[in-house]
Amino acid sequence: MALILTEREVASVLSMRDAVDLLQTSFRLHAEGGASLAPRLVMPLTGVAGNFRIMAAVIPELGGFGLKTLTGTPGKRDPEGTYFALLYFDNETGALRAVMPGAHITGTRTGAASGVATRFLARDDASTLGLIGAGFQGRNQVAAVREVRPVTTVRIHDVFPEAAERFAAELRADGLDAEAVADAEDAVSGLDVVCAATTSKTPVIRAEWLSPGTHVNSVGANAPVKREVEAAVFREARVCVDFLEQVLTEAGDLMAAIRDGEYAQDAIHAELGDVVAGKAPGRERPEDITLFKSVGVAIEDVACAAFIYERAVEKGLGTPMRLQDAG
Repeated sequence: MALILTEREVASVLSMRDAVDLLQTSFRLHAEGGASLAPRLVMPLTGVAGNFRIMAAVIPELGGFGLKTLTGTPGKRDPEGTYFALLYFDNETGALRAVMPGAHITGTRTGAASGVATRFLARDDASTLGLIGAGFQGRNQVAAVREVRPVTTVRIHDVFPEAAERFAAELRADGLDAEAVADAEDAVSGLDVVCAATTSKTPVIRAEWLSPGTHVNSVGANAPVKREVEAAVFREARVCVDFLEQVLTEAGDLMAAIRDGEYAQDAIHAELGDVVAGKAPGRERPEDITLFKSVGVAIEDVACAAFIYERAVEKGLGTPMRLQDAG
């Protein structure tokens, strides 16, 4: 029997707080050899401007393994369609245990990865946050940072000013000093933590804007054509990545800096899992600038899927279905 879950059921059991702790565990396990993952497979869809992407990981300690698929053709999105889907399998028997949509998982785990990075790389007293990109992913970035640092002030920039103002108003209603700002520089300068979650093809974070001690999470440049961080930022910062093999083929800004000779690949400090596991140091001095370059990896999705499946069984959620005929 496989459990079929809806997006609403998934969202009801996976909180940002849970996701940050889950991802911290999954990064540590990967660094210690207790989890394995494959780089994202990207297959162009013949005849249309779209791709079919597959991400897979095995995390025995959490009970299972699985894969996530991502699909889509620009301009042809079905509002009732599912574009992120996960298959979760039992590690002991290999049997399919659950099928679940992945929109909430993807947004939450992307934010949670930045939460883990902020926990280990930002200054302990960090309380001011800048956000570039006020969309779905940007909101999750703010939620994750708030889980690990006592954020009191948020500055938000977006190419659509009304989106930045709308999010700022929501945060003000939640008791924060939040303001929409007209320029990206105002969402970076003088702030303790900066998150970028954009689809930009030109850098939105420049080195001269960063103050000593700032921590940066950059999650939007997850394709070779995208750019969020200029090369000088990589040179100035202690750079951690989520999964080096995948980052070197997907993070457009880092790839360009290495290709153009403006940054050396061997200057990358560590994978985040190595920092979490204590195999590499995180922040060493208050004045260090730190950068987490994230493209999103499968151990994040599978860790969340394992948690969701267990909670769904406990709460009686989902619809059990026999997909294999008895015989």
